[in-house]
Amino acid sequence: MRDIWRNAGAYIALLIVTLVFAVLTPEFRQPSNLLNVLDQSVRIGVVAVGMTAIIITGGIDLSVGSIAALAPFVAASYMAAHGGPHSNPIALALLGLLITAGVGALCGAVSGATITKAYLPPFIATLGMMSVVRGLAYILSKGTGVNEGIPAAYTITGQSLISVRTGAATATLTWAVVLMAAIFVVGHVILTRTAIGRAIFAIGGNETAARLSGLNVDRIKLGVYVAGGVLAALSGLVETASVGVAAPQAGSDLELDAIAAVVIGGTSLFGGRGSLAGTFAGVLLMRLIRNGLNLVNVDSNWQRVAIGSIIMAAVGFDEIQKRRGLKA
Repeated sequence: MRDIWRNAGAYIALLIVTLVFAVLTPEFRQPSNLLNVLDQSVRIGVVAVGMTAIIITGGIDLSVGSIAALAPFVAASYMAAHGGPHSNPIALALLGLLITAGVGALCGAVSGATITKAYLPPFIATLGMMSVVRGLAYILSKGTGVNEGIPAAYTITGQSLISVRTGAATATLTWAVVLMAAIFVVGHVILTRTAIGRAIFAIGGNETAARLSGLNVDRIKLGVYVAGGVLAALSGLVETASVGVAAPQAGSDLELDAIAAVVIGGTSLFGGRGSLAGTFAGVLLMRLIRNGLNLVNVDSNWQRVAIGSIIMAAVGFDEIQKRRGLKA
């Protein structure tokens, strides 16, 4: 019942924010704007799925933004170097996708290994990885991005599925939204309908008890971080497809936005509780707030203040609920 209430709170906040901005600015309620909000939610949403599972285990991953920059850059560099008139663009794009996912998986595996084998706290391990991976992205790229030689099939997520025109504005629903929806559905099924999902919740609830019950805690946590790395890499691919360039500065603030969306959606930073239904509401709430504040011409720095305040309020609410549970 508490989890239902936590998710209800996120959706109630989503409804209130939508109504407020719909009243404040007519542009906000235009179908084209709402489609743009959904499309712009993909970059955070894809990462937030993996971040939800990681936080449920009691961990955190600060390296996802850096992975979103490095993985597609490595893939784009390879495709640009090996493409040509005699290459098969579909095969090259598939290989690029495998490289993207592989780099993300490798980064996630390193973070997971340092946490499970070297016993570093998740915050420290992923903070270090954030710096290492971002540094590698700048070293390999020499500060410049790749925008040529990338097959169109690799950037299919940026291609339009539906176009909506309202007045002078045109919005598109891209294949990236389909990708995000599929990832949320698969993630929800895994977390709620499989033994792996139950194990993830058990580890976050009481890791010692999970070990004593026979769960391979280290292997499960390692898998969660690998999955998080792969999803971060896919988020970077989505950004590359959107802007048309694989750049070392991609993924800026992605970790903050993803963590904020997960926490706002009701997942406990202390582990053991959370849902992707709540996370989806948190993702939409984040994007609607930014979109609405942009439309009413609020300075970007004040937007950071607003988002930070929301995060603090969500974590404070979670702490109050935890303390009440301990007293009970």
